[in-house]
Amino acid sequence: MRKKVLIIGGGMAGLSAGTYLQMNGFDTEIFELNQVPGGVCTSWKRGDYTVDWCIHWLVGSGSSDSFYERWSELIDMGHIEIVDHEEYAVVEDDDGNQLHLFTDLDRLEAELLEKAPEDEKKSREFVQACRRLCDLNMPNDQPFEMANLWYKMKWTWKMLPYLGVFGKFSRISTEDYARGFKNPLLRKAIAHLFEPEIPILFCMMTFAWMHKKAAGYPIGGSMNFARRIADRYVELGGRFYYGKRVEKILVENNCAVGIQLPGGAVFRGDYVVSAADGHSTLYDMLDGKYLDPKFEEYYNRRKTFPSLVFVALGVGRNFRSTPHSYMFPLKTPFRIDPQTELNDLYIRVHHFDPTLAPYGKTLVSAMMETRNWEYWVNLQRNDADKYAAEKQRIVQTLIDILEDKLGDVRDLVEMTDVTTPATIIGFTNNWKGSFEGWLITPETGFTQLPPTLRGLGNFYMCGHWVAVGGGLPTAMMSGRNTAQLICAHENKRFEVHAGTQPALLS
Repeated sequence: MRKKVLIIGGGMAGLSAGTYLQMNGFDTEIFELNQVPGGVCTSWKRGDYTVDWCIHWLVGSGSSDSFYERWSELIDMGHIEIVDHEEYAVVEDDDGNQLHLFTDLDRLEAELLEKAPEDEKKSREFVQACRRLCDLNMPNDQPFEMANLWYKMKWTWKMLPYLGVFGKFSRISTEDYARGFKNPLLRKAIAHLFEPEIPILFCMMTFAWMHKKAAGYPIGGSMNFARRIADRYVELGGRFYYGKRVEKILVENNCAVGIQLPGGAVFRGDYVVSAADGHSTLYDMLDGKYLDPKFEEYYNRRKTFPSLVFVALGVGRNFRSTPHSYMFPLKTPFRIDPQTELNDLYIRVHHFDPTLAPYGKTLVSAMMETRNWEYWVNLQRNDADKYAAEKQRIVQTLIDILEDKLGDVRDLVEMTDVTTPATIIGFTNNWKGSFEGWLITPETGFTQLPPTLRGLGNFYMCGHWVAVGGGLPTAMMSGRNTAQLICAHENKRFEVHAGTQPALLS
């Protein structure tokens, strides 16, 4: 008799867990808060434009990295058109000087040496570390919790040549590493490669992935990519329940036996997997009864990725001469909320994906980070008029900035869309409106939270609230690992069947 697994959350981790479990003879049902799959891996239509919210680059987009093999177990990666950008970003200073962060490491090194000769030693160190990591392919075919001694020895042996790079650069944050550069523009560029608190090692790994063309952008955007995996899940017999918020995880004799929805509807199963928000899973769905010190320490002390005010504009012109990722200084600070001001603006110009805008027109977006999520939630709940006015103020300020910087914007804006932390919480239920869960820092390192809870049987957690560092590959692997753990618990051999369905375009 086939065992039933109830999965809370249809984001990347839930889709992955469900698809792999269907491959291995389980009946699964996914309960998703929204009417679409994907979670934070999402896009949406606004008139003739598609607003893309998630994928900047997809690790595993090319066959030079082992993540490609993992994605290919779920979908046919050969049918996805990938754009490998020549530049990670272009960063500009107050005088209009630009630094091009090329994804080809030889070009990157030449650019750094030309623009900042005073930082030759530090620049060569950075690029050499990136080159060193190009050969790295971390084993990812089974969870470390299941690994036997022989597998762990092989894993350690494979990692041995990289221990020096990991040991040195995993212990220093991007922000601290940037302080070692003398050139102000280069220092600024390095500091803003990603979150300033994350280890510089993560940024080096990203450049290594991009150099070997294993971190490109999939044409069609985030929802198109998520739907492909959702379609594979359904093709294998999986079932979605959309628009279903899970209120409680049912426990009998310290084993998870089902879930309860608002209004009292109950669904029972042999296993429950939460790929949903970790805080609501532990503190609300399970009433805080199965916490251990490690989880409590994270929720009391550890940092999450910030939330976002995200603005998308549909502009009736092309921007072919504008970098696709562009950071430039502002003439006056841009106030996002009472605790957040920007002195530089980072924009994405989506001219590389023709599916997001009509011909000759362009989607332009800006992700503006904030940790003042409570301000936006309270404003949405208690003062709808001011909430709307604040969103409009931000849109108008962004349009004015782009008009001044790029020209021919203000009168050509055809679509505007604003997402706030309140929107993110409403759509994903992510704690604090975080866009990727737990922030990886030199203190956390690559340590992951356990997928099971002490004292609670037949229950697993996956996704970016246990897989520290977030990101789509991490979430996908977390779901895959969960499927393997359940198979092991059932004494079933874990099997995969490669995806073969054709490409979709939104």
